[in-house]
Formats: sequence, structure tokens, C-alpha cells
Amino acid sequence: MSLNLIRVKNGSTPNEEYVSLRAKSDLNLKGYAIVDRTFDDNEQVSNEFRHIYVFPSWDVKEGDYVRLYTGKSKGNKTLETETGTIFHVFFWQSDECVWNDNGNDRASLISYKFLKMVNVPAIEKK
Repeated sequence: MSLNLIRVKNGSTPNEEYVSLRAKSDLNLKGYAIVDRTFDDNEQVSNEFRHIYVFPSWDVKEGDYVRLYTGKSKGNKTLETETGTIFHVFFWQSDECVWNDNGNDRASLISYKFLKMVNVPAIEKK
């Protein structure tokens, strides 16, 4: 995978929480997502995703950082520090924190490809 999940910073407000990633090569973020995994009573990974953030189509260069904040802001952006480090910043647009206070959550970086999409019809009212 050309993108590394580095760390998750937990916080007491959505704008304090973020996920840090770093590009190992030039890539586009389309097809990547961050998910908050849940676990059953035996601490086995369940088949349920509580939260998922799907990255938009966005070009990133090797060595650039990607930061996903849980909170809200207008628009995604690219920032450059005084030392030349590039950060691509995204916002989950959540009013609530995603990561649990107790530190028991697990963030997963997934790579996916759409195979087919179909519309789901409405249910007829009885």
C-alpha cells in the first residue's frame, strides 16, 4: 500500500482528534478510506463499521502527510510549513468524537475499488 497510517490523536472534542497518514509514493487518495472498527464480546473484530471516511480524488506526492480531522471546517486544503513539509488536510464533518475516550478503538486504513453500484428502490407504502 502506498499510504501509511501513522497514528491517531484522540481528543475530547472533534477538532482535537485527527488521523495522520504519510504517502510512500505519489498517489491519488481516491479508493482509500479510514474506518473505526468495532469488536464483539470476545475482542474479535466484528463485521460492523461505526464510522467511515472515504477520501476524495486528491493527488498526493511521496513524503506528503495527510491529516483527517474528525471535526468540521469548510473545504479540504493543502498547507506547507516553513520547512517545506506538505500537509493535505481533510475534515470528517462530525459533531461528535469518533474515537473512544478509553483508547480501545482501532483505526483501519482500507483500499477499495468500486465494482458495481445499483439504485435501491423505495418501499411501497401500504
